[in-house]
Amino acid sequence: MTNILPIEDQKLIQWHQSNNAYINLHPMKENLKTLSLIVIALSVFAIAVIDILKLTIPKEPEFPSNFIENKNSPGPIQNMMDQNPATNQRLTDSTLTTIDFAEEIFNFGDIYEGEKASHDFKFKNTGKNPLIIRSAKASCGCTVPSYPKEPILPGQEGIINVVFNSEGKGGHQHKSVHVTANTIPNYASIEIKANVLDKKK
Repeated sequence: MTNILPIEDQKLIQWHQSNNAYINLHPMKENLKTLSLIVIALSVFAIAVIDILKLTIPKEPEFPSNFIENKNSPGPIQNMMDQNPATNQRLTDSTLTTIDFAEEIFNFGDIYEGEKASHDFKFKNTGKNPLIIRSAKASCGCTVPSYPKEPILPGQEGIINVVFNSEGKGGHQHKSVHVTANTIPNYASIEIKANVLDKKK
């Protein structure tokens, strides 16, 4: 025969069971909370360590794909293999020189669209070794530079001619020509400016 407890006793037993379950689950919840805090703290610490390493570890230098390192000099020298085949050789300190332009910027002023404006940039080899211009590259196809292919001896002068084609252009124009040579530093920039007006009618 099954004994049926009074309703008050049944409620009392349910209350005890409910509180025991809470007591058993409460430590588990606290442990999970503590574990989560530890994981977060470790993540923050790891990120901080990575940031510190980025600041303290020096980066490998980045050079163009056509870079050739000079093994005989204290530091790397960029050797631009390009338009002047006679200059495709490894540079050393004993072959470097310096270049000095009479002017680095020239302004054509007002010109009409379709006109071709030309200017000679004069330069001088101010170093002790022959000057070899490796390339002269413009920032725009509308600008065409021409440079001497033969070596310029120390103390001698040369000319880089720059022609600007204003066809299809309008308003203020500013173009540059990047000159690479066996100089210190191994590049120089010359610039042209113009204000292109509408074509004459």
